[in-house]
Amino acid sequence: MRIFVSVILSLMLFANATGQGRTMREDIAANPNLAGGIYTAYMVTEHISAPAPRGYKPFYISHYGRHGSRYQTDQAKYDVPVVMLEQAHKDGKLTPLGESLLQRVRVIAKDAYMRAGDLSPRGEREQQGIAERMAKAYPQVFSGKNGNHITCFSSPYVRNVMSMAAFTERLKEIYPKLEITRYASLHDIHITRPEKNMDTFFKKARKIAQDYQQQHTKDEAFIRRLFNDYDYAVKLICKTYNSSSTYKFIGNMHDLAMIVQDFDNLPEIHDIFSEEERYRMWEFFNIRRYLTYGPSLDFGDIRNKDGKLLLHDIVERADEVVSGRVTNEVATLRFGHDSAIIPLLAILHAEGCDGRISFAEIERLPEVWCDSRITSMSVNVQFVFYRNKRGDILVKMLHSERDIRLPVKTDCFPYYKWSDLRDYCIQQCADDAK
Repeated sequence: MRIFVSVILSLMLFANATGQGRTMREDIAANPNLAGGIYTAYMVTEHISAPAPRGYKPFYISHYGRHGSRYQTDQAKYDVPVVMLEQAHKDGKLTPLGESLLQRVRVIAKDAYMRAGDLSPRGEREQQGIAERMAKAYPQVFSGKNGNHITCFSSPYVRNVMSMAAFTERLKEIYPKLEITRYASLHDIHITRPEKNMDTFFKKARKIAQDYQQQHTKDEAFIRRLFNDYDYAVKLICKTYNSSSTYKFIGNMHDLAMIVQDFDNLPEIHDIFSEEERYRMWEFFNIRRYLTYGPSLDFGDIRNKDGKLLLHDIVERADEVVSGRVTNEVATLRFGHDSAIIPLLAILHAEGCDGRISFAEIERLPEVWCDSRITSMSVNVQFVFYRNKRGDILVKMLHSERDIRLPVKTDCFPYYKWSDLRDYCIQQCADDAK
C-alpha cells in the first residue's frame, strides 16, 4: 500500500508540474514563470519510474542536454530598455509603476553587464543536480562493473562548455574512478548544434511569427500602465526600437520578466503584465519557436532533417557499445541547445512533442504544442540501456528525467526492446514525415 500511495503521489506531482489535464492558460495563471517558454527554469519534481523487468540491469546511458539557465544572448535586451526608461524618467513621463520598473531593470541590467549568453549560477546547479540524480539512479552504470569511461561532446559556446564541466565534475565527485574525455569544437557541431538546414527557412519563419505578433499586440493598457503620456510613449518606443509599433518593446519586457527566474536574487517584474497580456505574450513566442524550430507543417520537415543527424549519432554510438566494438564506455553525454532537442523529440514522435499544424491553424497551437512543456533550460533526453544475462537489451527514454512514451510497441512500458526501438529510430532518420 505504501508503494502504491507513493506512485499516486508521484503522478499527482507530475501532473501539477507538467500541466497534464490543464490548459497552458491555466498553468500560466497558476505559475507566471511558465510563460517563459525556452526561458523556463528547470523544474525538478518527484518521479518514480517502473522498475526494469526482472534480471535487467542498466549498463549504458546516451544523453543530450541543453545548457543550464543563462543570461539573454543579446546584450541589447538589457541595455536598450534602461536607456529608454531613463529618458522617460527625465521627461517626467513614467507612472509610479514605470518608475518602479526602471529601478528594477537597472538592477537586472547591471547584473547582466558583459554577460550576454553566459551560464548563470542556477544553470550550473541545474546541471550538477541532473548529474547527481543520474549517478544515484543508475549506480550499476558508473560503479565500474561495465567500464568507467565517458565521452562528452559540447557545442563551443561558453555556457555549454560550463554545463559540461559542471555535469561531469559532479559525476566525478560521486564516482572518482570515472575517466572522462571531453570535446568542445566545431568538429562535432553536427551533433551538438545541428542547424545545417535552418538557413533555408529561418528568416522567413521568424518574420511570419513577428508579423503575427505585431498585428495582434494590443498595447494601450500596457503602455498606460508604465507611462503617463501614451502618445509620448509610443513615439519614444518606436524611435528607440526603430519600429512602426510598440510590439518589440513589449516583447523585450516579456523576455526580461521571464529570464529573471533563471537567477537567484534578481527582482521580478511580472506585475507590469496583466494575466491576459502574459498569456498572449507566451502565445506569440510559442508560435515563433514552433515555426523556427518545431514540427510545423510549413517548415518542420526541413527543420527535422537536422534532428536526424543527432538521432543517427545516438543509434550509431549505442550500436558500438551494445555490440562490444567499443569497450569500457558507460555513457555518451552531449551538451547543446533547445534547437536540437525540439526536432529530436519531434522526429521520435515523443508524446506531446510532435503536434503538426499549419500556420493557417495557428490559433490552435496551444492545444497541440507548448514550448514551456517541451524545452526548458537544462532540458535533457536520456536513453538508458538495460541488459540481462542472456544479452537481451531493453531501453527506456527520459525527457527531463521523466519516462516519455514513444509510438513503439512494448509490453513493459517505459521499457522498449532495443531491436524494436533501433529499427524505429532508423526509420525516422530515413523518413520522419510519415
